[in-house]
Amino acid sequence: MTLVLVLLSTGALAASPAPEASGTVWITLRPHPSLPLKSPHVQAGGKQAVAAGEAFRVEGLASGWVAINASAEGYQPVERKVLVPAGGQASVFLPLDRIPGPGTVKGRLLREQGNDGTKVPATDVEVQLGGKAIARSDAEGLFVVPEAGPGPITLKLVGAGLRPQEEMVVVPSHGEASVEFVLQKGTEVRAWMRGRVRSTEGRPVVATLRVEEARLRARTRSTGDFEFRLPAGRYHVTFEARGYVPQTKVVDVGAGDQALFYVDLSPLEN
Repeated sequence: MTLVLVLLSTGALAASPAPEASGTVWITLRPHPSLPLKSPHVQAGGKQAVAAGEAFRVEGLASGWVAINASAEGYQPVERKVLVPAGGQASVFLPLDRIPGPGTVKGRLLREQGNDGTKVPATDVEVQLGGKAIARSDAEGLFVVPEAGPGPITLKLVGAGLRPQEEMVVVPSHGEASVEFVLQKGTEVRAWMRGRVRSTEGRPVVATLRVEEARLRARTRSTGDFEFRLPAGRYHVTFEARGYVPQTKVVDVGAGDQALFYVDLSPLEN
């Protein structure tokens, strides 16, 4: 009788509980279309996932809620939980968000030429961002801002003879924004030329004025006075009157300046 009891006790100790069936998780990452998936790192329940085609697989997981962690180069880490059935499988799709970073702006600058609406490249235009010059348009009017944004930025465009212009551009994170702007002519600040033409005796002389560089021809008033406006620059101004020796003066004027001078013409000798 004692021997039988011992055998029964030994049999009870040997009959351990059946192990709980483990589950499997399949994880599929969805990267951004413009950023390739590089160096992905995927875990589930603390276990490293194994690449299986376009997905990742983790086996031997206990049933219940399991934390999944995924990351890749250029993307923000993501964490999600999935319910794993005992002895079964679960699938999860993880969209990846790119790490916010600068993008690129590629643009073309044009300006109007003539009165028929013809547009030509605007060359040598300075592109400013945040008060700093960061690019300049080339012979085709093209420019590139290599790092800007992400999000809305304001570009200031400054060029000779053109009206300064500000344009807002929305730059995608790690992406490219393509833009085209038409610049307007600036308001030209001209210079004044004023004076009086007299004879060597001090009498007013009605004379004709010619400015070759500006293709300008004008006539003084009866008092000999004259005035006209020209763009800044250097000019050769010729004064002619019947019965007098012509006289040419070289005049330098800046934008907004005023050149005031008297011209005394000598009478022709008989």
